[in-house]
Amino acid sequence: MESNVTIRSRLPCEPLRCCTCHGQQYLAGLISNFGVFCFGATMGWALFDDHPSSESARHFIVGKSSRQWTNSLLPLGAACFCMPMGVMMKKHGSKGLMIFQLLPYICGWLLVIFARNVYMVYVGRYLLGICGAALCVAVPVYNVEISQLRVRGLMGSMFYGAIVYGIVFANILEHFFGEQLVNIIVLSMALLNCSVKILPQSPAFYILHGELGHARAALHWLHGDEAIDVEALTAQMIMPAEEEHRHKYLCGHKYARMNVPRASVMLLLYQLSGGVVICGFLRDILLPFSSAFHKYEWIVWVAMLLGHLICFLVIDRMSRRLILVLSAVLMFLASLYLCTWFQWLTHTNWNFQPLTALFLFIASFSFGMGPVSWILYVELIIEPSRALGCSFAATLGWLTASAMVFVYANNLYMQTVFYFMLIVCFVTLLFVIIFVPETKGLTSLQIQILLSHRSLGDTHSTDSSF
Repeated sequence: MESNVTIRSRLPCEPLRCCTCHGQQYLAGLISNFGVFCFGATMGWALFDDHPSSESARHFIVGKSSRQWTNSLLPLGAACFCMPMGVMMKKHGSKGLMIFQLLPYICGWLLVIFARNVYMVYVGRYLLGICGAALCVAVPVYNVEISQLRVRGLMGSMFYGAIVYGIVFANILEHFFGEQLVNIIVLSMALLNCSVKILPQSPAFYILHGELGHARAALHWLHGDEAIDVEALTAQMIMPAEEEHRHKYLCGHKYARMNVPRASVMLLLYQLSGGVVICGFLRDILLPFSSAFHKYEWIVWVAMLLGHLICFLVIDRMSRRLILVLSAVLMFLASLYLCTWFQWLTHTNWNFQPLTALFLFIASFSFGMGPVSWILYVELIIEPSRALGCSFAATLGWLTASAMVFVYANNLYMQTVFYFMLIVCFVTLLFVIIFVPETKGLTSLQIQILLSHRSLGDTHSTDSSF
């Protein structure tokens, strides 16, 4: 049997790329994530303090039930519309979806700002969830497809980073301005998304629709004069030229459907291991245990930003699998300490030890599980299947998030939450080691050929990426 090193060395070569990355792909990545930044600020709205003015939407959110529905309707709206967004993206491309999301975003915020009863808030949050569905389907796919291989991880990690920075931005605004003014500022940020119109469509979209001229123009805009040869890229996406790889590709394509469950499980583990807790309800969970938690809230934001910054710097220098393993192990250890502390030491005040463990847990999530889950969610699925495959995976992720909102709202016991995190981190570790292939530096075709060896029973083809 061939070793994995041999297999990887015999994969079809990537088409010739320019020696230096052209700056406009980074510009495209930043512009495409403006909408995600605004959506992150929308998610941050759920973290605001419960001291609403009489004119604000939160004035109508009274009691646990209304708070549950307000917080859960956003992920529920996203879950209900991910599949329709996938269908739209298949026909109109990622760019069309990024422009479309402005409609539910504006309508949702107008309903929240001018709410006269709690039901207007509910509908507004649901519409904002539709905006999230469009963004989580379109933007990660767009970022991966427009990027060169050696910076694909960096470009893909922008999606999670934009969510984090949006959450932090909204909470910083909330400390200086009134809630109604913050709502108006977040709504006005929709103007940033108008810049999406200057972006080219994804080259992969044009190739799959047979528009090679448009694909060539898009590649030239993104990567300059020495961009990928379109014909070679088309051959890579559709079918390898070498007979030796044709059979393996067909076998890999046959088993490519298994990559949709892989991507779905990655997003499910993302939500279970901290996506909901960190991005939505950390304050609700921790505040009952310490009335002084507001003093330490900055630790949450610093940990989120620092973790993503580290990922941003090393994602294309380290194995994706190694990053996920490190993230899961560090989160497991931090959860273990927090379980112990909340079980037996809650009579003491917050001190250096639990704060350090909390910082480590959040930073580890933002370093690994947070951004890498969204990168693998796209990389594991081949281009022709991404529209529907990614939308199915996103649907499962958002359904999980919506369900967890109700669970955490009804049972906010720290030892229970972090015991659950222990189990999830352990399952994540096993899943990554057994089922997740290494995707760094590989095209979709190469990933499928690599997976075909597993599918064909090559027991020596496991990734040696650690």
